[in-house]
Amino acid sequence: MSPINHRQKIASHVQKLDGEHVKALVLDWLTVTDASLQDFERLLSTEWTPAESEPEAYGELDQTLNFHPLTEPQMIHKSLEVLEEYRLTGNGISHAQVLEWADKLGTDNVNP
Repeated sequence: MSPINHRQKIASHVQKLDGEHVKALVLDWLTVTDASLQDFERLLSTEWTPAESEPEAYGELDQTLNFHPLTEPQMIHKSLEVLEEYRLTGNGISHAQVLEWADKLGTDNVNP
């Protein structure tokens, strides 16, 4: 496929995505691949979409506990942002607290 066809195919697909999705996809493309048009097209063609989601899909809960699905690259990007914030501020939950909470999963006493 010629470079022009790659660009047209990529442009058509990217226009359908929201801004955060594109940002996460580009970050993944730049950090995980050789950053060629073929790599970007491959990422687009193998990318997760809500129609393919399963109950264990990547996502986040908002303040009212509504689930918002995320792609794997978006989830990785958000995790890296949280890690960087922790490195800068030192604010976080201790490993011991997370273990205690995880041990309670599946019981009637899940709250930390």
